[in-house]
Amino acid sequence: MEWKLKKYSRPKVKTEGAMVLRATDISYRRFKRRILSRLSTEFPLASSPKTTRWQHSYITENDTVCQRLPLDSPPRSTSLTEVRLGDKETLHTPDGESPLDLDKRGWDVSVKSLLEMSRECSRGQSDGLKVNEQDCIWKESEGDENPCSTPLPFSIIETAPSMPCSVFKAERQMAVPGLQDDYYLNLLAWSEQDMVVLGLASSVCIWNGSTQSLQGSLHLTPHTSDLFGPSSCPLVSSVAWSKDGQTLAIGKSDGEILLWDVERRTSLRKLTGHLSLVGSLSCNQYILSSGSVLGLIHHHDARVARPVIGWLRQKKGICGLAWCPHGSKLASGTTDGLLSIWPDDPGATGKCLPMLTISHPTAVKALAWCPWQLELVAVGGGRQDGALRVWDTHTGVCRQSVQTHSQICSLCWCPANEELLSGHGLPQHQITCWKMPSMSRKAELYGHRGRVLHLALSPCGTRIFTVGSDRQACVWKHSDQLIWPREDADGHYCENRQCHETL
Repeated sequence: MEWKLKKYSRPKVKTEGAMVLRATDISYRRFKRRILSRLSTEFPLASSPKTTRWQHSYITENDTVCQRLPLDSPPRSTSLTEVRLGDKETLHTPDGESPLDLDKRGWDVSVKSLLEMSRECSRGQSDGLKVNEQDCIWKESEGDENPCSTPLPFSIIETAPSMPCSVFKAERQMAVPGLQDDYYLNLLAWSEQDMVVLGLASSVCIWNGSTQSLQGSLHLTPHTSDLFGPSSCPLVSSVAWSKDGQTLAIGKSDGEILLWDVERRTSLRKLTGHLSLVGSLSCNQYILSSGSVLGLIHHHDARVARPVIGWLRQKKGICGLAWCPHGSKLASGTTDGLLSIWPDDPGATGKCLPMLTISHPTAVKALAWCPWQLELVAVGGGRQDGALRVWDTHTGVCRQSVQTHSQICSLCWCPANEELLSGHGLPQHQITCWKMPSMSRKAELYGHRGRVLHLALSPCGTRIFTVGSDRQACVWKHSDQLIWPREDADGHYCENRQCHETL
């Protein structure tokens, strides 16, 4: 007997119920195909090395994604700043006004108003924005007593940094155990109230620059999850101060952002929306901008019930984010080397295009705006680049450029003497002081045995706080000779540079 294979075909169904089942099968196949397409995308994995992006708690990167039935990923030909996330979600405020209306009324963005808004939102909303006091625990400083051999954060190290020049004087060298040796994180900030904040593993330490003492530390609590296994404690991935220095923003590796009132030791609010590590934060008046590893930039307004009022998107992860001092432009840097300049539009959607896009050979992490020439932004190159560039954001022209032959991890401007400071990696792990606009080396500081990951300038402009991968922090003070080179009667600069060092 000869067997013949006959292709199976689904019989035609005429009943109404069967037609519904067939439509359901088609919907399921479409759903499965889109899920597989999502898994094959080139987005980086989520923040924790132990879990994938599909094992995180249910927090939507943008609510409109899950509200729409289609789950298509953006096509490969989509531009860097285009996001297909549907129409902008309607935002609700206590008085029924839009965030732009709130801006026109000129709200007082004080800590008191944030507390009142947070309590009102917690009573009227159940969308995961309620402040949970167990998300973090504040601990006061217990002094320098250390019964164990492990050094405490900001404890004094007897070894003083070497000083090859006299422009800066080393005040102290301190231990910062638990610091993450991660080039892409932003863990240091110095507030207008002279408070230094530094992220150490799953805690945030606050150091008083006036009294030179540790005020206390804020510890994140572990998440309890019965669905995804044992509890895990998120890590601090970025920190930033508000303009008045009263509110501290803490970005976490699980995508959440905490707002903390340091003076009252009170948690103000928890901001959700990101699915991955929040690597950079920047404040512009009442707007807090955050960048994630998945390439999304969120604009938050903590005064409204749903704080995410706008968003932008890049193809790769955001590792650098900084608002211009006058707040008219936002600079973002990505892991694939794109420097993007965005307009001041907090309510923008993914359709907003950058004003300027500049490509670099390596990741754009170290970036800083010039305080006295507001159109200039400095960008430091990575290990394979090593170039320090100053860009004019009005024309897109590179004003100055110098090759440092080392990885540039951090940048900081000193407006008092028109200088630019850069923190470097191999081979010398130095801090270089550049005289602007000539871009000439003025001094070099050697106090770290690892790359200088973070730099911060005091509000008075006389001290510099540096943190290295060697888990040590140094405080440098300007000396009396810092104001050189001086001009003589003929307008010439004095060339007596005793502290000038060349490579």
